[in-house]
Amino acid sequence: MRSLSLCISFLVLLLACALVQAHGTYHDLIDDLNAKLAETPNDPVLITRRACIHLEHEDWKTALVDLERALRHGADEGELGYLRGRALASGGLHEAAREEFDRYIATHTEAGMARLERARVLGKLGMHEASLNDYRAFLKAATQMEPEFVIETAEAMAAQGLHDEAISVLAAGITRIGNVPQLVLKALEFELAAGRFDAALERVEAIQKLMPRPEPWMAKRAAILTQAGRADAAKAAWTALRDHLLALPNLERGSHAMSRLLEEAQQALKPLPQQTITIISKP
Repeated sequence: MRSLSLCISFLVLLLACALVQAHGTYHDLIDDLNAKLAETPNDPVLITRRACIHLEHEDWKTALVDLERALRHGADEGELGYLRGRALASGGLHEAAREEFDRYIATHTEAGMARLERARVLGKLGMHEASLNDYRAFLKAATQMEPEFVIETAEAMAAQGLHDEAISVLAAGITRIGNVPQLVLKALEFELAAGRFDAALERVEAIQKLMPRPEPWMAKRAAILTQAGRADAAKAAWTALRDHLLALPNLERGSHAMSRLLEEAQQALKPLPQQTITIISKP
């Protein structure tokens, strides 16, 4: 029964590690735990919780000390592996961290965050294919997908030249989560880099609906059409932006942001200078 109780408590502590910033300042949390530990100094759950807080505060050495102390007082070694791996990774001890995560993942069917942490460590060790496999497994198993993890995975793939897969990961993230601005912007960035202009234009249309002002995205659309070499469509888009800006009330049109966009549109609509050809007559 005590082992089961410690296991359940440990799962609660993992959540506490992720959310510690929402529950008070570092020093307040440590003071509160120290007061509780003064009454029950050998409580492995409290000691492990304090290790979590040290870890979130990036004090990895003190976290390791508390984890060792928790182990001496009855905490399950296998359950502490995830936190030990995080602490070692935080300290730059990537090979040791990988070994901790290997052991933890081997004995835990639900090891999503451990796979994410190991993916990061493997990337640091230059084991990029293994790192990407962990990223893939993490996203596949995730019941709730966070935008920053989707972006991290896509960037890791793009760094290894897997641009198509990176774009697919972002597109899948948008499908699951919705048009979250940071996801749409990252997808737009990658699609432009890959020359997927139609897809990029769709992203611009999607994000324009999320933003309070349409003008920057009207300009972005016009710029993409220019980059794609679609001269007529680009001219029409720049003209629409210019006319829209000129129709705004003076106070809005005179703002710094709107003035810059109007200048950009007018500059884009200027005719290209005629090439001057000099004919040199032979004597």
